[in-house]
Amino acid sequence: MLESLKRWASGWVAFFMMSLLILSFAIWGIADYITGVDRSALATVGSDEISADQFQQAFQNELNAISQQAGQRISYEQARAVGLDQRVLSQLVGSAAVAEHARSLNLALSQEAIVEGLMRDPAFEGPDGKFSRTALNAALRELGLSEAQLLQRRRRDELQQQLTTALLRSTVVPSPMIDLLHQRREEKRAIEHFTIVAEKAVIIPEPTEEQLKETYDQNKSRFMTAPTRHLSVLMLSVDGIKKQADITDEQLKESYEQTKASYDKPEKRQVQQISFKDKAAAEAAKAEIAGGKDFLEVAKANGADASDVDLGLLERGQLIDSKIAEAAFSLEKDQVSDVIEGTFATVLLRVTEIQPGEQSTFEGSKDQVRNHLAETWARNQLQTLYYKVDDGRAAGKPLKEIASEMQLPFYDIESVTRDNTTPDGKRALDVADASAIITEGFRGEVGIESDPVRLQDGGYAWVDVLDQTPSTQRPFEEVQDDVKKLWSDTQRRQKLSALAKTLTDRVKGGEDMAKVAEEVGGSVVMAPPTTRARLPDGLTQAAMGQAFVLPQGGVGNAETSDGKSRTVFRVAEITAAGPATEAQRKALQTELQQQLRADQIAEYVGALRNRYGVKINESAFRRITGADTDDPSGRAF
Repeated sequence: MLESLKRWASGWVAFFMMSLLILSFAIWGIADYITGVDRSALATVGSDEISADQFQQAFQNELNAISQQAGQRISYEQARAVGLDQRVLSQLVGSAAVAEHARSLNLALSQEAIVEGLMRDPAFEGPDGKFSRTALNAALRELGLSEAQLLQRRRRDELQQQLTTALLRSTVVPSPMIDLLHQRREEKRAIEHFTIVAEKAVIIPEPTEEQLKETYDQNKSRFMTAPTRHLSVLMLSVDGIKKQADITDEQLKESYEQTKASYDKPEKRQVQQISFKDKAAAEAAKAEIAGGKDFLEVAKANGADASDVDLGLLERGQLIDSKIAEAAFSLEKDQVSDVIEGTFATVLLRVTEIQPGEQSTFEGSKDQVRNHLAETWARNQLQTLYYKVDDGRAAGKPLKEIASEMQLPFYDIESVTRDNTTPDGKRALDVADASAIITEGFRGEVGIESDPVRLQDGGYAWVDVLDQTPSTQRPFEEVQDDVKKLWSDTQRRQKLSALAKTLTDRVKGGEDMAKVAEEVGGSVVMAPPTTRARLPDGLTQAAMGQAFVLPQGGVGNAETSDGKSRTVFRVAEITAAGPATEAQRKALQTELQQQLRADQIAEYVGALRNRYGVKINESAFRRITGADTDDPSGRAF
């Protein structure tokens, strides 16, 4: 690529073109000329600036973290729908405000102190427990940072921590606040309810032609063809590169010997635990169990449900309290422990299942070792291959030709909608990052190269738009069945809502609930007493929200979870919470303290924002996040 640029730049044509470019840069600015987008700061806080690149990197890191926690890839559209873009920008603005305050107080940390702290960070430890350059490089790749940028970020974070730690040390949780929260959470209500059988109670007549056409005219936006695009996609993913790795048995054996402990299967145990307010209560419970009483019955008598008792199938390291961990992994199956006075609670334990650990072997771990070495090799090759693709793009080669030369995956998608479907309803692109790739395709224009999409595994995807078909209005005759369904669903909801209100008023007026239910094909069900955190069968969150506001005997109604009917309910009984145990008070105190500290930080950052002033480049933010696109769902960046 560099040689071709040199040849191009040697003639008088290049001189003339460069003169035009320089003049254009002088008038409009280099960033606007290249991208058509204002490349000034996305936001400023006092003298501190937040660039679009900083925002994009922070957004991507946050999206990756959420996807990992969810166990599935979260799309850009889903993230924006819950306000992740606004939250990330707010976090960056808050961070910049605190950094500005640190500068005004002349707080500083030496480079030596930052480096020393980094080398002590457990996140960068190797198998031997010492600082690992490999672990650091992996983190840099994952975060998309250079060493200098990482040190700068750590300096900023540690200065912020000094300020916020001083602010939060004095946070005190008032005792009445703990009592109120305990009462709210542990109050129980028994709710009786019935669901209207819509097919029996509501009859929807056949709509007239005029009614259907009126519904169509009022909802034309619902009956549009989806815009489609013809896309070509070249994938440079770590998984794809791994297939080209040539790893010998000697390399596999050497790697396994160095890291064999990581392939061992740890012992796991199904652990049950009952917490007590003090040692005396625990000893009394232990005596009851020794006398033949069931472990779970004792738990229930001490205010714990079965779900509270079962800690799950755990490894030793997943039990935070070392005393409890030691006891749990010393018990025989179904044996009940002696009273254990742990760091946070006094408990009795029982182990109901033991899955023995297993020491790994080379043959049994060979595939895992190969995968690890292949992935490491692939990540090392990634940047070299990226530049080769970039050179091919600069030479004017189409993506299909580049993919063929480099033996990389290529996809020719003749017709795809924004939601990654073909005209016949099938999935158009079946890869892990399909949503981000298709979204990028709908950002681009025919004949204009766009930046590659950064994949979740650290790789890249290039997308070219070959053709585009806009959305068009579907004629009434074509969508008549869909219009009829919309009309019928709307009528059903309206009639069910009116009927449910009438039934609610009748039950409020003293009519027998069972007879009222029978009239509409339903039968009364009494849900067991439950807290507001639990959802009994047959009741929705909306119904529970109403039920915990109504007085005893209060009646309400809510839509069913499938939206096809409504449920009428009455609060039959209210049971106030008993006194909180010591363990409950400690847990609530910790939770409230965290919330109060979060509020203090929010107030502190808000005051700093007011002091230093915050300016958001709304035009750039809308362009980056897709708010100014013609796509109602927004646009990825």
